[in-house]
Order: sequence, then C-alpha cells, then structure tokens
Amino acid sequence: MTPPADTGFQKVQTPNALFPDGKAPTLALVHPTPAEKLATWKLNGASWRGALSLDAYLRREVHLASQALTKDGGITYWVLVDTAVKDRPILCSCETLRKKALVSRDGIVEEVVSHGIGSVFCPPDMRGRGYASRMMKELGKNLQVWQTEGKKCLFTVLYSDIGKRFYASHGWHPFPSSHITLPTVSAEEDALRRSQPLTAQSLQALCDIDEALLRRNLRRANISEQGKVQIALIPDIETISWHHAREEFVAHELFGRRPDVKGAIVEVEVGRRAWCIWTRVWSAVDNAEDINTLHILRLVVEGEDPIDRNAQSPANSVLEQEVNAVTILLAAAQHEAAQWNMHEVQVWNPTANTVRAAKQLLSTTEVIERDAESITSLMWYGGPSVLSDSSGEVKWVGNEKYGWC
Repeated sequence: MTPPADTGFQKVQTPNALFPDGKAPTLALVHPTPAEKLATWKLNGASWRGALSLDAYLRREVHLASQALTKDGGITYWVLVDTAVKDRPILCSCETLRKKALVSRDGIVEEVVSHGIGSVFCPPDMRGRGYASRMMKELGKNLQVWQTEGKKCLFTVLYSDIGKRFYASHGWHPFPSSHITLPTVSAEEDALRRSQPLTAQSLQALCDIDEALLRRNLRRANISEQGKVQIALIPDIETISWHHAREEFVAHELFGRRPDVKGAIVEVEVGRRAWCIWTRVWSAVDNAEDINTLHILRLVVEGEDPIDRNAQSPANSVLEQEVNAVTILLAAAQHEAAQWNMHEVQVWNPTANTVRAAKQLLSTTEVIERDAESITSLMWYGGPSVLSDSSGEVKWVGNEKYGWC
C-alpha cells in the first residue's frame, strides 16, 4: 500500500474547486465508473508501477482483474467522491479482494468470507484533508456485509506500508510482521537433486492437501486452546495463481519469458513431504537501490502443526527431519532466485524451525521485525475483546506472504 499521507481535515483552495474536508456529509464511498477506475490506475501507477512502464502497468491491472480469484466480482474497486459535484474528482481510492477464510472458536471451525484491502491511494493534491481516514471508516463498515452470500464476514485484512498507527486508528490491528532473508546462491547439481521443482500443474493438488491440513489443525486447536480464536486465510489455488499471474506478466514484459518453476518439494521421510511455493517480485531492473525478491508464498510440512510447532523441542528427531527438509527447500529457492538475477529470498513470519533451517544455510540469519512496511493488520467483526495476537485472544495461523494483496 502507498501512504495515504492524509492527516488533516482542512479545506484547501485549488485551481479547480474548493474541496470539502473529510467529515463533509456529501462525501460517499462508491464504485467507480470505468473511466474513473482507469484514472485511479494512472494516478497510482506513477508510484507503484515498479519496473514496468505505465502502459504495461495499466495492462497488468486489467490482466490481474481477469484471474480466477478476481473475476466475476472477486475484486471490487472503491472511490471516495463528493456527491455534490457533477464532475466528481477522485478524492481517494482502494480495491478489495474477496477471500475464503476459516475461523476456529467455541469448538467449531467455520468457513467465512474475508476481504483483503489493497491499493489504498490518495492523490498528492488531495492529501491532508482527511479523505483516506473517511474512506477507511466507510470501508470498514461496508466490508462486513459485502459479498457475504449467506456466509459471515468475521474479519478483513490489509498490509500497511505506512507503519501501524494510521490503520490501527481505524480498526485494523497490527499483527506480528517479521521475516528472514537469504542471499541468492547457485546450488550444486547434487544438492538440487534432493528436491523436485514444482510447476503450475502440480499446485492444485498441493493446495487441496494444504487446506485439508489447515482445517485439521484448526480443529485440533479447538480442543487444546478452548476460549481462543484462530483465524486463517485459505491458501487455495485461486490465491496462489493470482500471485503467479502477477509475476508471469511482469517477467514477460521485462525479459520476454515466464517463470516455469513455482516452488520445490522434498520428502521428509517415507510418506511425508514438505514443499514451498514462491513468487518473484521485481521492484526495478537496473536500479541498484531497489531489491528484487523471491518471496516464499507458503511453506508446508505434512504432519506438522503450525499452531504448536514453535514450542516443540529441537532435540526431537522428527523435528530434525523437518528442519533438514526445509533447509533443502530454502536452498532450492536461493538457486531459483539466482537464475532470475534476484537479490534475496524472503520468508514472512518464519517459525522457529524455519529459522533454524535458514541458519544452516547462513549462520548469521536474523529475524527482522518490520515496523514500517507490509504490516499485517486485521479488523475483527466477530465480537468484543478479540483484538490482538499478542494478547493471546486471537491467533492468525498461516500469516504468510500468500495472503498479501
């Protein structure tokens, strides 16, 4: 998300109009016309196009809106406008993606609707009037009942690039946001043979297994952690494919080819596997100050409980097998990143076992706590008092990069 840079409510005279402040009763959060949607892309494209030209960025947005996750109303566009003005200017804008999610509480695992909020943008000449604040206030109320289709919407999420305070003040509570990074390294052939590459054709079955494991672990959590709430976004194939559509479009624009390798899989022991799915993000091609990153979208170990695994003893031989398997996967990710001339591999909210695995590859690996960018944040609609992971009242399971939008 780009900073809304929006902290005041004063009226400001411009050459075009006298705009109202953010509390004006004539302001409304509406869906843009096609022309207004294109205008928002042109406005935010100047900040977000990264390595793409503006024309390519506009084509990418059209492409991303046609994916399985986003088509048929899966993505919704919002603009804050002044209804008192005929030729209404865009005061602020954002988009939301409908997501499948799970909530575990009171002995029940329930599938619910969630929404991921992205592309929050206030045009530079509209900042300082309270428009972003007004938009987020209206959006929080609207999303609770938006596209629920007979299901509940119990929470929404966003990923703040402006720290924790602004969105927390509007109801999206910051959750743990950490990561580890590894440098890119070309692996030896014998090391690469220890894992197998994943292609797009492999992912549907693995996503189905992942979802089944997630549901099972949440049911177990109901037994062991009565009174607590566990929530998770479902890492389904539609979500994973959206990330890959994004990377494939950019790769083709920049290099004329698309990545075929989507992750890696390895055997932990007979009958038990571990795998990771990744995506590549290019901030720039020739700017040394920008970091191009291979992100691990999702890391899964069959038979592992992601809710309890941080507390398990590292002396356990089964855990040692898991750590060794994750080490192999991270090494495969490093190698793949090197093939695309990327700068680093990044894993969000790594478990203790993942950190141990990373340290086998780079002993100086440290967990970095983010406090300014990509702050995972959640608004809870499911009742009072369930506000923060740190309080122990709610736990965000699988808080990994796949949830980002």
